[in-house]
Amino acid sequence: MYVVVCILSNLPSTPGVDGERMEITMDDAVTQYIKAEYGSSMMTTGWMLVVSTAEGALKGAPNGFVMIHNEGLPQHTQLGLLQSGVNSVTHDQMFEWLGQSRPKPPPF
Repeated sequence: MYVVVCILSNLPSTPGVDGERMEITMDDAVTQYIKAEYGSSMMTTGWMLVVSTAEGALKGAPNGFVMIHNEGLPQHTQLGLLQSGVNSVTHDQMFEWLGQSRPKPPPF
């Protein structure tokens, strides 16, 4: 499992009835991004987003984070996704430090 980093502005446009861009839910945005990047046969079974935050109005304010996830994602699955993300980043940094490239698994 890999951490997927996406820029939401790069999502495919979702036109509304009158041709204007329509707002979509985060579930739909994540699903569209995964299908666009990894193929239309991919199915999103769960997602979690962790965002680093800091209070901009206070000098020297501590950093924090906000987590959001798809509705109904069990807590044990949230923990598993977080642990997989931490492991992926740790391994990528280790292989980079060793000067080796890690082969990517197939996208399934």
